[in-house]
Amino acid sequence: MIRLETSGGEVLSTILKEITPIQYASNKQVNRLLDGTYHVQIIGSPLRSMEAAIVASHFQAESLNLLADQGTPLLLRFQNKKYMVFIEEAVQWKRINYAFGNKAKSFFEGHIKMIIKEEVVT
Repeated sequence: MIRLETSGGEVLSTILKEITPIQYASNKQVNRLLDGTYHVQIIGSPLRSMEAAIVASHFQAESLNLLADQGTPLLLRFQNKKYMVFIEEAVQWKRINYAFGNKAKSFFEGHIKMIIKEEVVT
C-alpha cells in the first residue's frame, strides 16, 4: 500500500506513483590545499528526500495544499514502512478530469518532493 496521509489518518492521495528511491543531499565543503590535494568536509547529516507523482481528488488536493503551506508533517506509507515527511514546495496541479463539477470525483495530478524527517517505527 502506497499512500500519503495526515497523522490523524486522513488519506491525501488517491494514487501515489513513480516514487523515486531515497535521494541524499549533503552539505559538502571542498577545499584545495597548498600542496594541490583536496580536502572534502561533510557538514551534518545528509538531507533525505523522495519525489513522486500524486493523483488526488479536489478535496484531497485542497487539504494537501493547506498542510504543505503550514509545514505540517505527513505520513508516507511505502514498502511496509512509514516515513514522516514534509512537502518541500507547493504542488503544481494539472486537472485530469472535470466530473461535471462533482469535487469528490474530480481528480488532479501533481509532482511532489517530500523531505524525509524520520522513519516511523510501528
